[in-house]
Amino acid sequence: MKEVILLLDDDLTTLTVLERALGGAGFNCVTSSDPMQALTTVSANRDIAVIVTDLYMPHMSGLQFAQALNETPLGRPTPRILLLTAQPSLESAISALRGGACDFLVKPVSTAELVAAVTKALERARQDRLIHRGRAPDIAHEGIASDLESTGRRKVPVLDAIEKLRSLRGRYDEHKLDDVAWELLLELLRTEQGDHKLSVSALTISIPGVSATTSLRRIGELTARGYVDRVPDARDGRRDFVSLTLKAHDLLTDYLADVDRYLTDIHSGPALPSAT
Repeated sequence: MKEVILLLDDDLTTLTVLERALGGAGFNCVTSSDPMQALTTVSANRDIAVIVTDLYMPHMSGLQFAQALNETPLGRPTPRILLLTAQPSLESAISALRGGACDFLVKPVSTAELVAAVTKALERARQDRLIHRGRAPDIAHEGIASDLESTGRRKVPVLDAIEKLRSLRGRYDEHKLDDVAWELLLELLRTEQGDHKLSVSALTISIPGVSATTSLRRIGELTARGYVDRVPDARDGRRDFVSLTLKAHDLLTDYLADVDRYLTDIHSGPALPSAT
């Protein structure tokens, strides 16, 4: 069987870079810039074994795509998923693990790292197919099949990972930031990375499950404590833009470096034990 890698990203430049990197390493790739189209492609193409998808896309995120794919009856094992993101956060890492992501790569990803992750994912996809066909797995592959339940669905070893990722923020207790404050700062960072601006009103509704009133209160506290600047809109005196201060940038740089190191350890080290 010809194994195919599906590349999904709304940025065409990124798709080109990924396709060249993996194609140059000998992988067969197909691309898509639309998650809904990608779901149709996976349903129609039985050779797709691994999907490399961006985490943040308009209309449907990489996590939402993974959930939709897991709910799609394919009549075969679900392709393994690799998630790409420029800004890893605690919640996105946890959600990726819960969603059955095979790996979580941080942009910019090197060709060597990408090829290694896809190679590993392909090995696991092959084991998935062997088990689906009722054949004994090859135990030489480092116990890859041990993360499969009798139903063929992957167990996700999340409990230890969740606890560890939560504990990372504990290293910054002196900043006295709750989860809402952290998410507001990370949302601002994501926006600034994309060379965009956020108004105060837009930021207050940007965090799912948090009321605008709570977000507005936290924005005021973050401003008073020197993490956020409010800049009046020169064109509209009724509106303020918000931006991160140097103090906030330094904090987030250290925090995301901790997250990145931990995710790298997960990738390179032995699998965490599954919860029983």
